[in-house]
Amino acid sequence: MAVWLAQRVGVNGRVVATDVDTTYLNRLDVPNLEVLRHDILSDSLDILNPGSFDLVCARLLLFWLAGKQEIAIRRMVECLRPGGWLIDEDGDWGMVAPIDPSHSHYALYHRVWKNGEWWVSRGYDPAFGRKLPMLFEHCGLVNIRHKASAAVVRGDSPWGRWWLQSLEAIRASEQSDGSLTQERDREYGVLTAPLTDPSFWFLSALIHACWGQRGVS
Repeated sequence: MAVWLAQRVGVNGRVVATDVDTTYLNRLDVPNLEVLRHDILSDSLDILNPGSFDLVCARLLLFWLAGKQEIAIRRMVECLRPGGWLIDEDGDWGMVAPIDPSHSHYALYHRVWKNGEWWVSRGYDPAFGRKLPMLFEHCGLVNIRHKASAAVVRGDSPWGRWWLQSLEAIRASEQSDGSLTQERDREYGVLTAPLTDPSFWFLSALIHACWGQRGVS
């Protein structure tokens, strides 16, 4: 996204990419791209020059800030100039599920997944993405628009591979912080096993795109 935005604004434009871990961003060599290590929840906004951005864009971020999404959105809005736009893409991750009851992975997957309640046990809202328009309005944005999309895909599709890598990363995080029990480890095995199987069809997350504008008055 950082590279694409830098290409879109052209040589006279400027893009600032932030993350709490800039390992991947630091490998980019783009003349009109500045990389900053920054935590939107806790770090000072002064380094970002509040009120100066035409556009603030976040993607697949807010879901992970459980209980603090509105704080993050309000701080992003502070970075916008009057009339600037905030865009966020986030998902209803509880919707990810197999769709063929005859498949060997179907019953066990659903037993672990529990209609998305798997996320609730980890402190997350499995239907967060659909709440973006409401949160944008709470944070004072106007001219709010929204679009959502989902797809039915194979286990070995690019979406499936991305979902597999995401689950593996979450598992590694739980292992690192000591919350990975034997039972949870078995659950990860159930959820990841089908994701290299081309005969396994599943519904992807419902991805929500929401954009709104900071008022000019």
